[in-house]
Amino acid sequence: MVALLLLFSIYGYSQKTDSEQTLVHRTTVTSFDLRSKELVGSIYINEDFLPAKLSDSQDHYLIRYNAYQDEMEVQKNGNSYHLSKNLNYSINFEGINKIYQVYNYAEKNETIPGFFVVLYKGEKSSLLLKEKIKFYEEVKAKTGYDKFKPPTLKRVNDEFYIGYKNNLANELPSKKKAILNLFESKAGEIKSYAKNNNLRFKNKEDLIQIFRYYNTLN
Repeated sequence: MVALLLLFSIYGYSQKTDSEQTLVHRTTVTSFDLRSKELVGSIYINEDFLPAKLSDSQDHYLIRYNAYQDEMEVQKNGNSYHLSKNLNYSINFEGINKIYQVYNYAEKNETIPGFFVVLYKGEKSSLLLKEKIKFYEEVKAKTGYDKFKPPTLKRVNDEFYIGYKNNLANELPSKKKAILNLFESKAGEIKSYAKNNNLRFKNKEDLIQIFRYYNTLN
């Protein structure tokens, strides 16, 4: 078993503005040793802190997304923070044109808040993406013919979600018929539109076009 270690401590701060209340101090624990020379991979979508802006603030922050623990890490004035998962703001990484927003979703039989990439934001519904990184424990060689596999952090397939105005997100079904059912009375129009434009229900760009069309329907 890989030892349980403290990843890092987040320093406290004094609250000054409403936007700064999204910055929280926290102690984060992992089930593996990030300092291990054998560890392969990263807990981050991007290792670098990138400039980003919160929707409720004019200030810019340096932020990176820890997809393994679903946390946004922030550097500010030499201190480190995590962003709280309240539902009242979004994070815009301006340099890479990428927006995250917090939605409530089902995970392991409970509803929890999490960060989602906003692929398309609509009045009726939005198309979201959940990024995930999974930890795989080391596999020791049992015989001379087996190969040692180091402890590994690996990005797994992103998952599409549909986001609603009440900040609830549901995973998008894998079957086309089930996806069409989400559009209820507009399912027939969506089906015809997708067919006429050769759109696939598993392709990101095609799904964005489908959601954009749906939000134009009365």
